[in-house]
Amino acid sequence: MGAYEAGAYKALHEWLSKKDKEEGKETSITFDNIAGTSIGAMNAAVLTSYVVENGTYEGSAERLVDFWNYLSKESIADTNPLFKPWWDYLHGLDKAIATGESARRYYSAKEFAVAGVPNVFSPPILVRDNRFFDFMWNTWYRFSNEPLRKSLERFAKFPIATAFEDNQPRLILVTVDVADGVPVVFDSYAKEDGSRKTEYGRYLKQKDGKEIGFEHVIKYDDGITVDQVMASGCYPVNFDYSLLEVESYDHHYHRGSLSNNHNHSSFPYGSSISIGSSSPPPTSPDRDFSRHYRKEIRHFWDGGMLYNTPLTQLVLLHRNYWYKIRGLKDKVPTLNVCVINVHPTTQTQIPKDHDGVIDRKNDITFSDRSHKDEEVLLLVSDYIDLVRHLIRIAKEAGARDKDISSLLNQRTKYHGMNLRPRFYKEIVEGRFDINQIVRIERKNDESTISDKTFDFSSGTITRLLKDGFEDTVDLINNILGSRLS
Repeated sequence: MGAYEAGAYKALHEWLSKKDKEEGKETSITFDNIAGTSIGAMNAAVLTSYVVENGTYEGSAERLVDFWNYLSKESIADTNPLFKPWWDYLHGLDKAIATGESARRYYSAKEFAVAGVPNVFSPPILVRDNRFFDFMWNTWYRFSNEPLRKSLERFAKFPIATAFEDNQPRLILVTVDVADGVPVVFDSYAKEDGSRKTEYGRYLKQKDGKEIGFEHVIKYDDGITVDQVMASGCYPVNFDYSLLEVESYDHHYHRGSLSNNHNHSSFPYGSSISIGSSSPPPTSPDRDFSRHYRKEIRHFWDGGMLYNTPLTQLVLLHRNYWYKIRGLKDKVPTLNVCVINVHPTTQTQIPKDHDGVIDRKNDITFSDRSHKDEEVLLLVSDYIDLVRHLIRIAKEAGARDKDISSLLNQRTKYHGMNLRPRFYKEIVEGRFDINQIVRIERKNDESTISDKTFDFSSGTITRLLKDGFEDTVDLINNILGSRLS
């Protein structure tokens, strides 16, 4: 279904390039940020890599289309000229029978689930699960996504490191730490200190208040790797875990020294344990706790489990760059966001058949869930405006600047998961704003099937590329008010 995104991007690129030329811009910067989860991460990596390699967006849409044509494969149903007409004939006799197109998709997906797709995933591999000795019913089939890794490396150059100063898009990807059940975000831009890294988990402090840092750190100074892209698209159960090297704080070594103690027996996959010592060394306020992060291998799954559409991550990273790194204290640049949703939110016809019911369940489960994120982000922006107005009124009423500064320089009480302690001024400064969020959404038709994630048939990929392009052109013409021929 990522082919739909490729078609949509092609239309967006043509429209934005046309606008840039009309405004006299020498080069077209199609997007400043490209954020993706799951198959969106694959597309985002191919696009960003192309721009970095070629120094231009020209040709990027064609590159993405080539990627999807490379992934596709003709199915038996594609090559049989009698297949669709026969099913359409039956459908004409009884509307409860599938259309020719629906049957083509259905049996193409079944074929690939058994035979695999050469440039995407292997044939199923039988895994014996002997936990309950019920071999006949508890059979586990897994696929290898190594072919997809090789396809990505063919169409994208890794690692991917980008910079705003070089007119390069920012690549943002989301995966999930299996042990902790939290989102993990990879970013192609450098941090304040010039490094590239992802910090996540709880923010730790000693009892004396000395800050230690985040629980987990993933470093990638050279840029985002193919392993991290694959982690964003590692679908649970069907594929084995994606494994990444992580530097994790050794809780066992420093038990009793942290200000927010928890029972760490709940971290079976990732706990670092110091072996061979009956008790940890005595702690000291002067101890360099940064030295006691230990490298370990942690397990990751598809980011779509938590964030199918990484809108929040995009906005917060955008704000952090302009506020923390570029030093804009008043307001960061306003965002215009385009969201591409490949799982239809709505479906007029309520399905009655088994496959149709499963398909609708999948669409609701994996469709764009960023509307609530949008509401929360805009609410936060409104609260910041309110606080600023109150500060202005207080000053006009005679409040002293030093009293206001004293208040704004106080620490917040809560920092929580994935947040370091902040000053109140860090909340009020660097206000972000979203001008508009445009959503492009794939529509369901009477030929939809539940196993569409397996369908890499040439016929389906061609149609998805076409649908994505045409739906985006319609949106541009009808909503954005600009004609695209």
